[in-house]
Amino acid sequence: MRHILLSLSLAIPSATLVGQNPGQKINLDIQLASVNTAADTSGVSYVITNLSSSVEPMWRYFVDAPSGVLRIASPSGTFKWRSDTSFRGQSMARWILTAYLAGGSVTPELHFESVGVPGIVIYWAGGHFQLPSREDELEPDTAALPDPLGAAMITGKTVGVEAWPADRSAQALLARLRSLTLQTCATPLLWITDSTLCTQLVSDVDQAESYRSGGQIASAKSSLEHYRSLLLSGNTAGTVKSSSYWLLKSNSEILDRVM
Repeated sequence: MRHILLSLSLAIPSATLVGQNPGQKINLDIQLASVNTAADTSGVSYVITNLSSSVEPMWRYFVDAPSGVLRIASPSGTFKWRSDTSFRGQSMARWILTAYLAGGSVTPELHFESVGVPGIVIYWAGGHFQLPSREDELEPDTAALPDPLGAAMITGKTVGVEAWPADRSAQALLARLRSLTLQTCATPLLWITDSTLCTQLVSDVDQAESYRSGGQIASAKSSLEHYRSLLLSGNTAGTVKSSSYWLLKSNSEILDRVM
């Protein structure tokens, strides 16, 4: 499933508005367009707006991929993109524009797939700026700045793909879902802003585990279905951001298949 459910999402401005260094003077709205899971593989899609408050045009977007990138798409359309799967020996999903995304413009869907489960990972994004030398301008990973991730890009947390945990039992994955729910409700993420809803979501996970441990699998799955209905309602109301909606929905669906 690679369709975009922007009607279900809430704007997620990047944590850094305008940085001090060249490349950091951008302000982004990063949306999770979809997360899909099949067998051992998860796919994540993003749609990014370079907001009109940005000083620089957006140039590149990287997402940490701890278990490696299985497939990555180079979008077609108005903008020409390059994609890659590593940076200085670190596995990443990387997209680089050969033409730059001006303030107020929106990327096409950026999609990659990895073996693993949806999780919370780091992203980096950079604006375009004039280098001291125009040599290697399209991708100055080794020019001008020794550490572009830290010195020429903004960074934050988003949804990506983590390696499968060693314990794939329903009990372990329910405990992981509970932890992810609590993380999205708490600082620094605050991807869910309704504390009452957070309490209800955790209660549904706890109820699912209680039913599972008692052998009541249908009831456990019913609790997870209610959990997803709460996520959808919160996303529609604007209290559940697209990151938490897709992260928690997809992990709860994996549990449906495991139990």
